[in-house]
Amino acid sequence: MKLTENILEFNVYTRDGFISRRAVGVKKLCFGRHCSRDIEATRKSLDEKRFEGYAVHGNPNICMKSRYLLTDEEVIEVQGRQTSGEVEVVAVVDNDEVLISVGSDHNDRSLETMWTEALGKVYDIAKSKQMVPAVVAKDAWLYEDIEDHWDGLNLRSYVTVGGKRIPYQDFPLSTLVDLEYHFQTNPWLKENGVVFFGGTYGTLPTVPPEIYQFQHSIKGLVFPSGFSFEVHDPVLKRTISHRYMVQCLEEPGSPSL
Repeated sequence: MKLTENILEFNVYTRDGFISRRAVGVKKLCFGRHCSRDIEATRKSLDEKRFEGYAVHGNPNICMKSRYLLTDEEVIEVQGRQTSGEVEVVAVVDNDEVLISVGSDHNDRSLETMWTEALGKVYDIAKSKQMVPAVVAKDAWLYEDIEDHWDGLNLRSYVTVGGKRIPYQDFPLSTLVDLEYHFQTNPWLKENGVVFFGGTYGTLPTVPPEIYQFQHSIKGLVFPSGFSFEVHDPVLKRTISHRYMVQCLEEPGSPSL
């Protein structure tokens, strides 16, 4: 069975400044769920949702998304306005070599908590991911160049709301389980063509309360029209960044929403 091809090109920068061009055929697109390095605290939080009657995956965990939904474009289309991104480090396996970039795991936030007659109460993010594209930067580094200072890498994101660019997230990779943890627990992640988004962390306390920032209830919240993100390496003093705009297919008030 032949699936839709998705080939993305990356500019790969080594620590000594050498640049090469890689065309990577995406074979699997996957995402870390509940990836806080404080595994026990996250487990207790998920247990609270189970106590409320929701079906919940364990932690850390991985979910899949259709490979054709990964893009490096600067505009994405979504059905309705209740969507947003979150910055994540991205591992790309190409010819048995691991490349590191940065991306945004965009989600349809209206689907994160479902309660249907068929499924019952479900607390999950897989369907919310499947509804919209995921975005990755066009540049990458070699994993071997940063593995020894992985925890010091820093992720940042910004949202565009009402034409203003607002700092949204800012955290080191030390807050999340590292890439080696995922490779050891899920060895298939090192197969050629795998693209793995490694999880995210919370928002800054300075984000205005009316802007969506992972709240359980989204009623009345404002969602961004643009998202930008970056990974910074303070040791080798370099940064990879990308940005994109969000274009809604439906007009506000549409019965499709």
